[in-house]
Amino acid sequence: MIRSLVLAAATVACVTVPVLAQSTREMDRREAPCLRQRNIYDYQIVPGNRSLIVTDYSRQRYRLTFIGGCYNLQHQFGLAFRSRGVGTLSCITKGDEIVKRDGVGPSQCIIRSVEYQTRAMDRADRDALREQQERRDRRRND
Repeated sequence: MIRSLVLAAATVACVTVPVLAQSTREMDRREAPCLRQRNIYDYQIVPGNRSLIVTDYSRQRYRLTFIGGCYNLQHQFGLAFRSRGVGTLSCITKGDEIVKRDGVGPSQCIIRSVEYQTRAMDRADRDALREQQERRDRRRND
């Protein structure tokens, strides 16, 4: 009797634990994204100079969208963030800035939104890059 109860409890645990883990992952996606300054690992420039994809140490990708164009990011060796939060554990949010060294243009880019980077956004970015390259090639050929 006890053996069958233990076996039933183990079976229920094996079924519910993955379901709970999946639901917490989905819940994390619904929560507001929290990109912390101290966890930033890498960044990629998005065509159009209006967004930036930032990867943290846990390989979570975030899309930072700027209020206006943010030019010459590809020439930066590193980026600095100016946040209104306290310390490096605060989340980067709307209104925070990316500070860069640029003698020509503005030295900061104000963040309009922070969101998780999705596969659909990746596809849209690839399509935009392909379109941009095709336009550049057409100009060269004319």
